[in-house]
Amino acid sequence: MIQLPLRRFRDKFFPEQLPPPDSFDGQTILITGATAGLGLAAAKQFASLGAAEIIITARNKSKGELAKKRIEEASKYGGKGKGDKKVTVEVLELDMNRYDSCVRFVEELKEKMRKKEGKGTIECVVLNAGVINPTFVESSEGWEQTIQVNTLSTTLLALLLLPWMKEMQTDHKTPSPPHLIFVTSRDHLDPDISMWAEWARTGSGILQHLSSEENFPSGIMPNYDISKLLLTYVVREICKQALGSDGRPQVIINPVCPGLVQTDLGRAISQQSLFMRIYLPLWLRTWGKPAEYGARSYVAACLTERDDYGKFLVSLYTDQEYSQMAIPNLESETAREVQGLVWAEIMGELTTKVPVLRNSMFKFGGDGQEDF
Repeated sequence: MIQLPLRRFRDKFFPEQLPPPDSFDGQTILITGATAGLGLAAAKQFASLGAAEIIITARNKSKGELAKKRIEEASKYGGKGKGDKKVTVEVLELDMNRYDSCVRFVEELKEKMRKKEGKGTIECVVLNAGVINPTFVESSEGWEQTIQVNTLSTTLLALLLLPWMKEMQTDHKTPSPPHLIFVTSRDHLDPDISMWAEWARTGSGILQHLSSEENFPSGIMPNYDISKLLLTYVVREICKQALGSDGRPQVIINPVCPGLVQTDLGRAISQQSLFMRIYLPLWLRTWGKPAEYGARSYVAACLTERDDYGKFLVSLYTDQEYSQMAIPNLESETAREVQGLVWAEIMGELTTKVPVLRNSMFKFGGDGQEDF
């Protein structure tokens, strides 16, 4: 589609506008994977727009502390918010390769917020952490790492955080619901799902098939599009759980695509060959937008209203174009079946390996499917 590169080029030079100063005045923002790239750029923007506290995650504490200093500088000199307000930046450790790290992180976060004086709430959570691997890497949990980080661990964080966010909204009677943002991609439109239901019926399951080294696809970003489609299925299911008894969302959930961005997320790709070391940076500089511009999509997502609940936020397509393009993977009869199968497999995996989920707001049957 010729429109895609043209719109990428447009987004590079005509970015989304930042909201008015102090749009996040006094708010607490959580961003996973914010030591570099889009996550760091977003944290700096939230800081310059008046956020009182920003919580970031890092696998490496020293990298987290360096990012903290850069965010604090953005608050001081950013010029969009109140420069006399010093932002508080907290760094919490999180390794998305391991479920126990995700659980410890959420427990530490909850304890920290309980100890806060006054309003111990989080207004926005941005699940940004992700990976791109050109070669097969197995996670600590036994899954291909792209699927582990981008889908399974991101899902786990959402399932652990959502009930708590709903409670905060109820207990503190906040005027507007908090936001839970999933960083996805327009690439979820690309996978061919025609065989997925068959893998569930006759094989070891969809996730096992996609995660096996034997079936690891070729290409520069293998499994990335698949991981984002799996996550999109998850988001559509989790959206159902964010509603209150009145049918209105207690937490506003949106998946967002930041577009093609000049970050080091694909650094492993550039290390594959001399050609890729030359080609990838050139391609990104030509078509990709700066991280600062891509991060504005996160900022905008944290300002959506209830009417936009569940909407996929993307600048590359109109709503009508996306609706048509999403039919094969999201709205067709096959897609609806696959979504249910994927959700059941993910819930089976997580409730088996993460017992704490059984005590959450989600009720599951013995096969990992929901009992609502």
